[in-house]
Amino acid sequence: MKKTLLATIFAVAALLLVLCMAGCSTGSSASAPASDQTAEITVSASASVSLVPDKASVYFGVSTQENSPELAQKKNTEAVNRVTAVLTGRGIAEKSIRTTSYNMYPQYIWSDSSGEQRINGYNVVTTMSVQDQDIEKVGELLSACVEAGINQIDSVSFLCSGYDDAYRQAFIQAVEAARSKAEAVAAAEGKKLADVVSISEGWQDTSLRYAKGANSIASISVEEAAMDMAAPVLQPGESEISASVTVTYRLK
Repeated sequence: MKKTLLATIFAVAALLLVLCMAGCSTGSSASAPASDQTAEITVSASASVSLVPDKASVYFGVSTQENSPELAQKKNTEAVNRVTAVLTGRGIAEKSIRTTSYNMYPQYIWSDSSGEQRINGYNVVTTMSVQDQDIEKVGELLSACVEAGINQIDSVSFLCSGYDDAYRQAFIQAVEAARSKAEAVAAAEGKKLADVVSISEGWQDTSLRYAKGANSIASISVEEAAMDMAAPVLQPGESEISASVTVTYRLK
């Protein structure tokens, strides 16, 4: 009886062991199919186009000093009116002439006898800008304005009216350079380029773009402009307009 019971127990235990092993074997062989991952490559490239600036914006001012604020203001206003008359007389549109600032402040000197500062006069400064000018006319324009009363020239900005077309050319060249670079890398890996996944434009320097408020990239002093009252010759030189791109391609 005991032998029969033990035999039954061992048989059941063996059956359970076999079933357990079979279950474990089935669980280990089941796996999720591997996901397809498409290879991609990202490259960056840049290109530049040379362009000679053809436009200019001039920034100058009139500074006057007198013993009283009324006289300083009157003298400054008269000088500014003369300068404005010269500008409009040369055919410059009023929309291209702008007053950029107007300031009045006292002049102080130190008194040794009293040990204090005292007002010694007043200074009035009017600054102006003239935009949309052809570069070849700016030299004569500065000389005429100096004769009319300006006594400070802050800067002359050189700009390119053909900036947009030049930038478009540089951008196209940058895209072509990026593709050429990507093709070389793909060929080295035994692959070919498929479609474009993404393309992004890099930082764009618009300081040469013909638009009001552009940054100054060249300047001359009032002494240079007034020397022998000869018109200064401005040489803008050649400027580089650049574009950069980052492109991601899918490989095949």
